[in-house]
Amino acid sequence: MSFHKRILRAQLLAVPGLLFSNSVYAASLEAVPAAAETDPIETIVITADPFARTADQLTQPSEILAGEALDRKRGLSLGETLENELGVSSTDFGRGAGRPVIRGQGGPRVLNLHNGMSAGDVSDVSSDHSVSIDPAQAEQIEILKGPATLIYGSGAAAGVVNVVDQSLPAQAEEGLRARIGASYASVADQPAASGRIEYGIGQTLFNVDAAWRDADDYRIQDAPSDELENSAVRTASGSASVAQFGAMGSIAARYGRFDSRYGLPNEETAFIDLEQSRRDIEARLNRPILGLESLRLRYGSSQYEHIEFEDAGEPGTRFTNDQKEARLELLHEPFADFRGVIGVHRRDRDFAALGDEAFLPPSRSRGLGVFVVEHRPTSFGSIELGFRSDEDRISSQGQAPVSRRFRPLTWSGGVSWELDQKHHLKFYATRSQRSPVAEELFSFGPHLASSSFERGDRNLELETSQNFELALDRHGEVWDWRVNVFHQRIADYIYQKEVDAGLNADGTGVMLADGVADRVDEDGTLTPQGEFLLLDYRSGNARFWGAEAEVSRNWSIGLTQVQTRIFADWVRGRIIDQENLPRITPARWGMAVHAHRGPLSASLDWMAVQKQDHVAALESETDGYEMLSARAEYALSLRYGSLSLFLAGHNLLDQEARRHTSLIKDTAPLPGISVHSGFEWRI
Repeated sequence: MSFHKRILRAQLLAVPGLLFSNSVYAASLEAVPAAAETDPIETIVITADPFARTADQLTQPSEILAGEALDRKRGLSLGETLENELGVSSTDFGRGAGRPVIRGQGGPRVLNLHNGMSAGDVSDVSSDHSVSIDPAQAEQIEILKGPATLIYGSGAAAGVVNVVDQSLPAQAEEGLRARIGASYASVADQPAASGRIEYGIGQTLFNVDAAWRDADDYRIQDAPSDELENSAVRTASGSASVAQFGAMGSIAARYGRFDSRYGLPNEETAFIDLEQSRRDIEARLNRPILGLESLRLRYGSSQYEHIEFEDAGEPGTRFTNDQKEARLELLHEPFADFRGVIGVHRRDRDFAALGDEAFLPPSRSRGLGVFVVEHRPTSFGSIELGFRSDEDRISSQGQAPVSRRFRPLTWSGGVSWELDQKHHLKFYATRSQRSPVAEELFSFGPHLASSSFERGDRNLELETSQNFELALDRHGEVWDWRVNVFHQRIADYIYQKEVDAGLNADGTGVMLADGVADRVDEDGTLTPQGEFLLLDYRSGNARFWGAEAEVSRNWSIGLTQVQTRIFADWVRGRIIDQENLPRITPARWGMAVHAHRGPLSASLDWMAVQKQDHVAALESETDGYEMLSARAEYALSLRYGSLSLFLAGHNLLDQEARRHTSLIKDTAPLPGISVHSGFEWRI
């Protein structure tokens, strides 16, 4: 262990003692006044919504993670941060790469946004590729479920995850604000540090932030030497931005950087070295012309590269992705009681995979879309209508160039009934289409990181989805609850499936199905000892259905404010009249308790994940498991700002858990028991 890790670990392991030491009370520090109860979710504005509404006002289902709840769940990756949210799981390729899965669907069907713009990475190409958004700097994470966010693209058939930080602020605030924090986690000998400095002068706001984490191979069972080999992760990120505000509107510019190096647990020494730089500009005009409330222009460009190393000093495949995106949104004043947003959206992407094991030829993707979303209040609640039309062109630049053009159309409609001040009934329906992406069309070759030989299908057509959702909720001072049920039928659904044909990857040989998934070598030759699992992209008519529910109650026990919560989610996915779809999230349920008393807060979370035996052909089952986590935090006011000290534990039952949505679940279980401690200073 390096010297700086020893020093930081010694400092942070002292935090638990500070939490309970009498010296805290004897010191010349004044305890922070009693913490207010956590704001109800409906008071948080969703920035991904063009009308800046709250979760309770939306007709589509959503989850918001912010404030103390986000601090409790913040992980190394975006998927790890959101893995226990209602209806959300993670792909988990070790801890270095974790992409959100919404209601059993992931990949390109879940669009990951950073301040409303695409992440610009290649995480949708394969589950071993990391999302280039660092949760360490997130102030709010918004999850919008279903193919409903038309302003972001018709491809987001399962939903949108929007990570919001302070780098592109909505308003100016004078003076200096800063946040500095550090922590240590025992499960992977993991020190971490992050910080942000924001300074406003007049109508100008400057912002700088940075984060760093260094995790060794993580422990998987109750023994110090029992670690998951090659699971180490090191990440560093940062950004600088400036924003100018005035009576006419505002303009903000940001430059950001994300670097990560992480091991691939399914290989002995292979790892990925990733770097991305991106630039974002956002301009707003207030009432530019008669009839328009505002005009907003967003532009983002990113340069992404990662190299898959077979061993240190042995670079293998190199992935590059240059992406540009622009979106113009016009918010019009009410017309016939309809208030809406009209816009145009342009997307350009140049992707390449270079090297001996490049399974995907260079490709160019160009997309242009127009959209309109209208909202109207009614005597019984509200209605919402939306429409989007796109033209997508995807061209393979390989030895045999191929170009495909698609014209997806999407519409949506929703109704919200206010049964009374506390109860709402909501119905939402969409008919959406998604264009195949380059990897689904043109893949052919071995992919070292995922130990798979992938074959695309150039004849794939548009996916056409019909989605229906019904929700009933109650929001009150004491009781809150909600129930969502959903059903989705998808024509020409594209999925990846193991092959049992007994043929080489190029189709030669003698067909012989033996009930075992075919394996091939790097040349595509069939062999039982082959390093690569043969996977095909296929299409079929699919059906997804499921339900989500939660109920919470607020209690006052003397001076202690307590919130209790019970929740559950369940989803099934099948190719109609054939078989189960692979890697579908198993049913889950759990309970949580969160308490505040003065400067002290504490929480206890327990989740039971059920056995997944509704599996696709050739897919292995996963056993159920339980996850128990706890956290305590103490807040102090200082002469300059405030200081928070925390102590947390994860997987306190030290269970061997394997996530069914992971492609390498049989190789890489989740981390074992971990103690996590740290501090955060704010001014």
